Amino acid sequence: MFYNKSVEELFKHFEVSEEGLSKEEAALRLKKYGKNLITQEDKSSLLFLFFHQMKDPLVYILLIAALFTILIHHYVDTMVIILVVLINTIIGFIQEYKAEKAMQAIKKLASPKAIVVRDGKEKRIDSQDLVQGDIIVLTAGNKIPADIRIFSTKELEIDESMLTGESISILKVTNPIDSKNLPSAEQKNMAFMGTVVTQGKGKGLVVATGEHTELGKISKEVKTTQKDLTPLQKKLAVFSKYVGIITIVLSVIVVAIGLFKKIPLDEIVLFSISMIVSVIPEGLPVVITITMALGINQMARKKAIVRKLIAVETLGSCNYICSDKTGTITENQMTVTNAFANNKIYSFSGSGYSPEGSVYNNKVEVNNDNDLHQLLITGVLCNSTDLFQENGDWKIDGDPTEAALIVSAMKYGINPEFCRDEYELIDEIPFNSVRQFMSSLFKHKDGYYILVKGSPEKILKFSNLSDNQAIKDEYTKFADSGLRVLGFGFKYLPDNIKPNLLDLEAESVKNLTFSGFQCIIDPPKESVTEAVENTASSNIHTIMLTGDHKITASAIAKQIGLLKPGKIVMTGADIDNNEDDYLEKNIDNVQVFARVSPHHKLKIVSLLQKKNNIVAVTGDGINDAPALKKANIGVAMGKAGTDVAKEAADIILKDDNFSSIYDAVIVGRTIYDNIQKVIFFLLGTACGMSLVILLSLLLNLPLPFLATQVLWINLVTNGIQDVALAYEPGEKLLKYAVPRSPKENIMNDFLLKRLVIVGLVIGLGTLLVFWLMLNQEKSLLYARTAAMNTMVFFQLFQVWNARSFNVSVFKLNVFSNPFLLISLFVSLFAEILVLNLPAFQYIFHTTELDANTWGINILVASSVIFFVEIDKFIRNAK
Repeated sequence: MFYNKSVEELFKHFEVSEEGLSKEEAALRLKKYGKNLITQEDKSSLLFLFFHQMKDPLVYILLIAALFTILIHHYVDTMVIILVVLINTIIGFIQEYKAEKAMQAIKKLASPKAIVVRDGKEKRIDSQDLVQGDIIVLTAGNKIPADIRIFSTKELEIDESMLTGESISILKVTNPIDSKNLPSAEQKNMAFMGTVVTQGKGKGLVVATGEHTELGKISKEVKTTQKDLTPLQKKLAVFSKYVGIITIVLSVIVVAIGLFKKIPLDEIVLFSISMIVSVIPEGLPVVITITMALGINQMARKKAIVRKLIAVETLGSCNYICSDKTGTITENQMTVTNAFANNKIYSFSGSGYSPEGSVYNNKVEVNNDNDLHQLLITGVLCNSTDLFQENGDWKIDGDPTEAALIVSAMKYGINPEFCRDEYELIDEIPFNSVRQFMSSLFKHKDGYYILVKGSPEKILKFSNLSDNQAIKDEYTKFADSGLRVLGFGFKYLPDNIKPNLLDLEAESVKNLTFSGFQCIIDPPKESVTEAVENTASSNIHTIMLTGDHKITASAIAKQIGLLKPGKIVMTGADIDNNEDDYLEKNIDNVQVFARVSPHHKLKIVSLLQKKNNIVAVTGDGINDAPALKKANIGVAMGKAGTDVAKEAADIILKDDNFSSIYDAVIVGRTIYDNIQKVIFFLLGTACGMSLVILLSLLLNLPLPFLATQVLWINLVTNGIQDVALAYEPGEKLLKYAVPRSPKENIMNDFLLKRLVIVGLVIGLGTLLVFWLMLNQEKSLLYARTAAMNTMVFFQLFQVWNARSFNVSVFKLNVFSNPFLLISLFVSLFAEILVLNLPAFQYIFHTTELDANTWGINILVASSVIFFVEIDKFIRNAK
């Protein structure tokens, strides 16, 4: 019961000081107690994955067929069927194992972090490396990574609803609670794993990790995980069932016709079962898994970490990106370039976080200016960020904007550490997007100072200035040039009227002395202008959402080519001060939303979705979580994002870069396109196979294939090439395509029409070769071998058609998919062996073919390319 122990008792119990654990001690404890993880039931063991490949109705049909062949003493057929099952299982196992490993590696990239105190310094580590006795720093937006006894707070509130069911955030305390057997909901000085910091900050001591936490104890009772299918996977499952039903009906028809033609029952039943296996696209689930895994890996290489599989397919439909400005579109490397105090304008030299530089007024260096000193010292003190030097480089721990304020003061000669020693911090109210200002209370000499920073409009509104138009004109001029402007103010209070926590905010907002403002540049990232152009050419609308001033946001939007003539900039105030339908009427013409709060973001996203748009939204703060959840694709920032934002998001950007969102969208389109290509390839052959069998029976011809030959065709082509198509690189035309509707069927009208063409060509072509061989008085064995060889070559040519729906095969890069080339050579080599080696001839009932027949097989099979090329030409000419 750590909640009833004092802080001193806790530190003694865990043998730790306020300096935190040493690196060596933390390593020893990690080895002793293990990782801070809650283990889940392992459903990806090798044995499970192997047998999972057999959990398929098609495999059951094959095994029934194998049993049937044993009963009728067709032992060779039994061996072939078992071989087909094993090969398909091994291929599926290898590919799914690789996909599972790849996705596990991706998950590790998105593992949560924690800020701990070790060796007297704050450092960010993976939360799974936390140990008992670690001191953790908590800030708004953090997800609690372990069970913690809190010993320091500043307006610290935690949402414990996931653990207690209580929807209201709990204000935390530090004093021990003298009670026994308190439920977790009443342990006000504890923070539990999985809960979320909603406000304030604090520090705590880790008292339990992993399965020893409250959450870990609960998880022992529920230790199974269930993977939900994505909408696409559900659609494909339904699609496969329909194909299966149609195929079974077709096989019944084949059996009926066969019996009518006096074909022996055992032969026609075995043949029809083999036909079912050949026609149904049993490789589709494995191929989808591989395609998804490849796409997720590709997104990770492009700095986009996928947390939820549904995002992969939804990206292909995305037609709106609502992007934050700071850190996503801009560099988030802030530098103060100008300042304003008492009607004087100052300029700063130098850039970045290095304090090297000077301050100038009218090109004269400034060293002693009381007005500037008051402005800069307010920026240093009303500040929660640290600037430090490491290995010769200046780095920050905190907010880049606040770091810029420290740097500007250092350029003037102010020592931040000396300031913080001189001024004793009593209390502070953190900045948030609703309040739009931060205030701090300091004790200094004979009185108290309230220091405030925030938007210039807010600070001026709080100030005692009656005429501030001239100041407004000045900061508007700087904002017009794309600078971010922050206003500053202060208020002195005598010793005898110290404000307390409850009235600090009230005192902050009345009769402030306006110190001035500082202008901060945050240049756009180099890649953003090109990415904005690319999204436009990809028929994706980009909207900037920012809390910055309207003028600053407009300047940046123009700079990156986002704000086009005829488009408008709307503010949060515009939304609030107009009629309810004002936003709805104008949203199609808005390119930039400025001075918006999180509830505005949510309203904008909801309205776009109401208009049937698929919306991706970026966010980094705790207040962005509702909009991220509401979005079709929530995108959190990996560097600046809070744990809450990351938890709500579908995708995390490692580099916080807008261009990474665009790259991820293109990968999403490629994944969907490749799945369609696989379906087209598999069903094209299925249609051809069904047609040639039915026509042979109806035309009183012998069966063109035996059961083992049908299985061979399925194995040598469908079992290899469909997987190879998953590795197909994205087509250039995908970048310019209109985003597809999420309601679109995987088998659209275009695919159905082309399937009819391919099915007719393959079916009639194979039948022609079979009839021609019989007409030349070749043996039935020879004719069937020729028909089988033709069908195999049809498949080898058809896979080239499937590489692109619009681009001619003669324009495709032959070497862009090496896996496909290898699969083609393997299939060809295997086909030659089956036709020429006596052992395989015996198993598959084949014989050698002469050169003339080989020529006919290849020529007829290549016709599928000719007819599809004609269809592509007609389609592209429209």
